Amino acid sequence: MSDLRHARLLLAILRRQWIEADELLAEGPISADVFVDLCMQGDVPGRVHAELSRAGRLDLIGPAAAERLQATRKRARLDNLLLIGRAEQALGLLLQAGVVPIALKGLDLLHRVYASFDERSVVDVDLLIRPEQLRTAVGALEAAGWEAPPEPARSHYIRGSHHLPMRSPGPVAVEFEIHWNLAQDLRYSIDERELWRNAVPLEVGGHAVLRLHDHDFVAHLVLHHFTHYFNRQLKWAVDIHAVAGSENFDWDIVVQRIRSWGATAACGMALVHLRKMFPEWIPAGAIAGLRVAGWRRLLLRPLSSSHPLDLFRNTQRRWIQLYIAAVLLEQPTRIIHWLAHRALRDRRPGSNPLDRTGLL
Repeated sequence: MSDLRHARLLLAILRRQWIEADELLAEGPISADVFVDLCMQGDVPGRVHAELSRAGRLDLIGPAAAERLQATRKRARLDNLLLIGRAEQALGLLLQAGVVPIALKGLDLLHRVYASFDERSVVDVDLLIRPEQLRTAVGALEAAGWEAPPEPARSHYIRGSHHLPMRSPGPVAVEFEIHWNLAQDLRYSIDERELWRNAVPLEVGGHAVLRLHDHDFVAHLVLHHFTHYFNRQLKWAVDIHAVAGSENFDWDIVVQRIRSWGATAACGMALVHLRKMFPEWIPAGAIAGLRVAGWRRLLLRPLSSSHPLDLFRNTQRRWIQLYIAAVLLEQPTRIIHWLAHRALRDRRPGSNPLDRTGLL
């Protein structure tokens, strides 16, 4: 069964366009399996169930789909309880060591945006650490049983990424990502010092930590959408909409942030995708401020998709991902340098404190 109408119904529900949803339903019955599968691909089953429940419109998807979404939401509640518990434990260890982190993405949002913490799934705990405190932070967690990947994977993350994955102790491990920046240094120029200057207080389980300023947060999520090659993770679009709706939010500031990061092309295309799915959520001014050059659009046109959820086809294939990344490289003249860096980065010690201090 084609999922096109189901995809349009999913988007209408997330946008709270109930007249459009009724019109789609009038075209014929939906498949519970197809609809729930699309919700799972977008990682929004809890959000969809919550929106339908609040509007009294669970009838739109039928009892079978509603029951499955509710069950998934209950599992998310349990998973999030475990994750939050481990996050609070880690924050206690870090604060005791004198490290005050910035809580990123889901850990931040669960504590200030969503009406119920089972509306949004959280896969892992993302924490941003000041570069000069990385050794202290990782050491404090490792002393308490958190584990980083063994070599050579550890060096790969430290030299080629912007975060180090760690697993919590215990029979049911929670995945953590210890960040020192929001994206790869060579491709982008995100000044982490500015992120820290802009950061604002956040309380997590009684722990006084920090979160990104809303403008940095949205800029980060837009870039994050590109780094996942415009996949169907609709929860990030929902996150952006929730934060961008806050008082005094200004998309022009987001555009300025992204430009300063050297991510105009990548984020411009990410906004094109987000506006395709949620035209009311992404203002035209933001698209204009991050306009993607015609030659880039021309090179990507053969990959274009007409599916309501997709911008490009076959983005799960690695060669397609590399092609998209190359076309959207901010400075095309640096493509040879970028490719050489990708090929050699694991062999060269970098400036990361974890690479200089003998922790390897």
